[in-house]
Order: sequence, then C-alpha cells, then structure tokens
Amino acid sequence: MRHNQKNTMLTSFITTIIVLAAMFLIIWFIILPRINIGGLPLFGNREIVPFHRYFSLNTEVTHVIMDDQLLRNAPTPLVESRLGVYHVYLPATFLQDIVDPFMFWDASANALFVSTRQEMLEIMPGRLSFYRNDIPLPLSTPIRFEDGEAFLPVDLIEGLYPIEIEYRPEYSLVVISSDLAERTTGAVSSNNTPVRYRAESRAPIAAELDQGEEVIVFLEGESSDFVRVRTLSGLIGYISTDDIENIRTSDQLSGRPTLLATWVDNTTPHPPMWDGRPINHVWDVATNQDANANRMLTPFHHSVNAVSPTWFDFDRENLRLTTNVSRAYVEWAHGQGVDVWPKVFDVNNASARAILMDREARRTAISQLVHAVDTYNFDGINIDIEHLLNAEEGPYKIQFLRELAIPMRERGIVLSAAVKVPAPWNMFYRRDLIALTVDFVMVMAYDQHHRLSEASGPVASLAWVQQAVINMLEEVPREQLLLGLPFFNRAWRYAVLEDGPPDSRAWSMDYTRAFFEARDVEWEWDPEVASYFGEVPAVEDGEAVLWRVWLECPRSISAKMQIYAVHDLAGVAGWRRFNETEEVWDVIGRHF
Repeated sequence: MRHNQKNTMLTSFITTIIVLAAMFLIIWFIILPRINIGGLPLFGNREIVPFHRYFSLNTEVTHVIMDDQLLRNAPTPLVESRLGVYHVYLPATFLQDIVDPFMFWDASANALFVSTRQEMLEIMPGRLSFYRNDIPLPLSTPIRFEDGEAFLPVDLIEGLYPIEIEYRPEYSLVVISSDLAERTTGAVSSNNTPVRYRAESRAPIAAELDQGEEVIVFLEGESSDFVRVRTLSGLIGYISTDDIENIRTSDQLSGRPTLLATWVDNTTPHPPMWDGRPINHVWDVATNQDANANRMLTPFHHSVNAVSPTWFDFDRENLRLTTNVSRAYVEWAHGQGVDVWPKVFDVNNASARAILMDREARRTAISQLVHAVDTYNFDGINIDIEHLLNAEEGPYKIQFLRELAIPMRERGIVLSAAVKVPAPWNMFYRRDLIALTVDFVMVMAYDQHHRLSEASGPVASLAWVQQAVINMLEEVPREQLLLGLPFFNRAWRYAVLEDGPPDSRAWSMDYTRAFFEARDVEWEWDPEVASYFGEVPAVEDGEAVLWRVWLECPRSISAKMQIYAVHDLAGVAGWRRFNETEEVWDVIGRHF
C-alpha cells in the first residue's frame, strides 16, 4: 500500500515536471516571442520575415542592393531571361549617381559619353563598336536606349569600373559590390545562424544560414555584439559576432579584365598643371586688333603672371567661335614673363546653348581652340560660360570642358574656368565637377548687386566675398581656387521723384572717384562692407537725382586680399585690366 502510494506520488511528480517543461517550452518559444513592448519582441525572435515584406517592396519589381544598402529610390534595372540566362542592364543616370558623375547622354549625338582625363568614349545604342578618342573599337554587348534612358550591360560596366554586379533571381535583386580592391568575408560558425534585420536579438530574421556558409562582412561603425553582413543571395542584415569566424580581407580585382588601360576613376582630384607659384591673373578686354595694340602700350605690373585676353566668343549663327587673336600680344606678354590664357566667353544664353548642346558644334569649337593653341603658342585657355539658365544645360557645359580638357592636357596647356558665386539658382553648374576637369577655377566674387538689382548695394561686400569663398571651398580644393577681384564700381542713380528701382553704371575706379568728388562727396568708410560709401544729389536735365556708390579702391581690395591669404588660395583674378588704379597693383603685389 505504502509502496503504491510512493509510485503514484513519483508518477505525479514526473508528470508535473513534464507538464511544467512543456509549458515552459511553449512560453519560451511561442508566447514570449510574440509579446511586444513598443512593437519589439520581449525575448529572442526566431520569426523569419520575407525580405520584400519587411521592406514593403513590390515583389514584381527588380530592386538594387549596393554593398550593404538597399537603394530604395534606384531606377529599375532592365532584366531579361534569354535561353535561361539572365541579362542585366543598369540605367546611365543611376551609374552617374553612384560611380561616375561624368557619364553623359547627349541627345544631339544620340550617344553616351564616358570620359577619363585622357580618353573620351562615345557609345551608340545597338552598335557592337564604340569610339575611343575617335578611334573605333569592338564592343561585346551594345548599350540600349529605352523610354528616354540609356542602359548599359553588365559586362560593359564591369569592364570600365571597379564594381561587380550580380543578379539574384530568387529575390529579384541586382547586387552591386563597389570598390573591389578589397573585400572582407567571414564564415558562419554554426547551423541555423540567424541573419537579423537589425543589430539586436529581438529583431526579425531575414534568413538562417548553415555552418560554413560565407558572408560579406562590413566592419565599420557596427556594435561589438553584431556585425553587418550580406549573404551570397544578396540579403543584408546582422549576425552575432559569436556566430561568425574566419573573417579575412582579400584582393578582388586581380585578373579582372578592363576595357581601358585602367579603371575609370573620375572622383579623385588631380594636381593642376602649374609650377605651384601663387597666380596673379587678370582679364584684359580686347575685342578687336586695335584694342590688342592699345593694351600693349602699358606693361603689366611685375607681380602679374597670367592674363586672359577676351579673344573668343560663341557665334550661334555659324555654330563656331569668333576670334581676334594677336600673335604680337602673345609675344609681348611672354616677354614680360606673363602666361597667356585667352578667354572663351558666352555672350548670352542663346549663344552658349547653340554651341554646347550640339555635338558637332562643340567639336568645331574645340578644334578651333586646339588649332589656336598650336599656332599662337598659348599657355592656357580660360572658359567663361556664365549664362546657362536651367539644369538641362549644365551637363552640356561639363561635357564641353571634358572634351576640351583632353587635347589641352596632351599639350600641357592650363585649362581654367570662371564661375559665378554659388547661389540656389545656379547649383546645377556643378563646380565640383568643373574642378575635377580643369586646372583652376576662378570665382567671380563680384556683382553682389548687379545692374538689374531692385535696390542699390555694394559690388562685393567683405562678408559676401568671405561666404562665397567658404561655399566654393566645399566644392573646389583651395589649391585650384582663384578669388575674383572687382576692379570696377557700380554707381547707382535714383530719380528722386520716381518710385522705382535705380539705374546703374559700371565705371572704373578712377572715373567713379572723380565723378563723385567733383560733386563734393563726403566719403565714409563702412567697416562691414569694407569700402567707402558716398552719396551725392544732382540735377540732370531738370530732374532731381541721387547718385550712390560703395567704392572699390585699394583699401577695399586690400581687405579682400586678406580673405585670399587666410584661405591660402591658389591665387587671384582681377576683372578687368585698366579699370583699376595703379595703387591696386601695389596692394595685390605684396602677396606675390
């Protein structure tokens, strides 16, 4: 009897243990993972959430993974299956954003352009050949043009750039690995290792991996408990550091064939073709041969080492450049140790647009410049295209500079470009891309108040110039940046009895000072603007008027030269010769 009671009690105890264990397992594996605090599981999560569901993606669309990031806003690649083989094409605009900002589709030529510092590739849709510096070469797979977009095949992309592209049909993912010089990988150390969407044990799981499976590892910026990985199928997430081993870094590019001699690298700055001297540059306006001769009557100040005579204009009627080059001027400047960088100027938007947006017109203009360089012994070319109006036109200016830079670089010719002060309306000029193309960039730090301004104001107040330089240095390295200096004044004329904006006149320093002092002006130094302010009343043709000016003079130029010195810029560029006083050169010359 007592023995039976003991058996019954033992059986009950064992049953209780089994029931408790079962309840514990149910709670641990089923109930607790479903308990959420703030939307997160309370304990470790073993729920596998499909990739598309977790990221709220359309399963019918091909998506792009680049390195360890899902590119949600990437344009959709073209993916085709032919005889069981997938063929992938990526949009040129996408590649322009992620790997090569100079990739350019030219509608006028119906061609895609890819450039390096030495080569220009011209690739047309549907053709099994392309041009490299106008020499035809074979192409394995043609590019395509669909719905207003150029698409490049994977083999062409991988032949030009140090990236690897794979298609994962099980998830409809195009997986891109960039900068393949090195790749870090690791191996999963145990079976059923979870790859979680976030670096925490409560995060849902993207996939479970078996022991020995390889993953690509991204080590930077992660927690010590988890490492960010990408699986061989393209999924991205986190693995516990305890579940990964054999982390190693290896060279991935050895043996990879390239279409060109080296990979295309259009994001690394290059030193300018110059001997390192600070540049004291000035523009010299000479619109005909008489003006050229007149300019030669006055030698340059001894500190000047580069001049840009205004010798080339865009001619929209004939789609070429007009010019008034003077061999005598070049020899005269060289005799004073001054390099000659003739200026190419867009008179207006219509002229610029007509040349830039026509492939053959660009080719003609560049051919003219190359011929002039070879014929007249120029040392450089200065491009001043400042009348573009919209973002559509900006890339055509960059392409013109890219096409021009190659023959200039072959000849050792300095290429420079003048640009306006950065402003919201002109950011499409892409000064960063200009700096990656040319040797020097001049920022025209003047016309803060221009001829169409609604109110009068200084040409270039000190704070405005300082901010212009700071903004430029965000896009242009200091060793390439020249500070543009105003050698002119803008005098403002108000009609006293009329309620309207003032008229303005652009005058030389001497003429401005003489005009106001003849009317008994009392100059007042404005320390914030760093110029003298003057205002005089007058009666002109029976009308009461008021003249006002913020005077550019040696003292104001001296203040701007401090900005040049503080930022250790490559040099300065004065607009324009013969508008300055002789004392201005003494001020500038102290820095050279």
